[in-house]
Amino acid sequence: MKYFTKKLWESAQNLDPISDYANRWQRALDEYTEQLNRLRPRLDNDAFAFFSEADVHDGELLDLIIADGSRPAALSEPVRQWRHITNHPVTVNLAVLDSRDKLVWRVSYQCLRRVLVDFPTEIPFSYTDGEGFGDWGYHELTDAGAGFLRHEVLFASGAILLFEFTSVTVSCVPRSVPGVGL
Repeated sequence: MKYFTKKLWESAQNLDPISDYANRWQRALDEYTEQLNRLRPRLDNDAFAFFSEADVHDGELLDLIIADGSRPAALSEPVRQWRHITNHPVTVNLAVLDSRDKLVWRVSYQCLRRVLVDFPTEIPFSYTDGEGFGDWGYHELTDAGAGFLRHEVLFASGAILLFEFTSVTVSCVPRSVPGVGL
């Protein structure tokens, strides 16, 4: 994380009268917003809305699916000879429930060159062995160079997800609970 670091988040938890947390937070937010706006041409409207406006702080990671697309044939097809594939065949799909439990954001990353799941992290916030990721804390989208973007997510436990990819699609649907209206 470049802007919303673990150190910045930890300082928010330990506020004291001489803390300059509010100033550091605003500076990080302003710098992040400026660089995110520079990435705007590389994103469609739905993706930009997710990275700039989605209310996922204190949301919940619902699922994370990593698929290696290098298999030469689907399991339902006859076996084919393996071949070397160099077009970044790994994909990742995740779903996150927003902080108000009303919307589910689905994010699909294609052409990944790097996937990092740091769970449980060696530098935890409030993680006890046996717990999950915890609340979705902060996330940021940055330029990773060579045509790739980087999305990082920092969770309340201190765990981190990191994806470097060339394209992303995002959708948002209302949370549906059988028998419960929103």
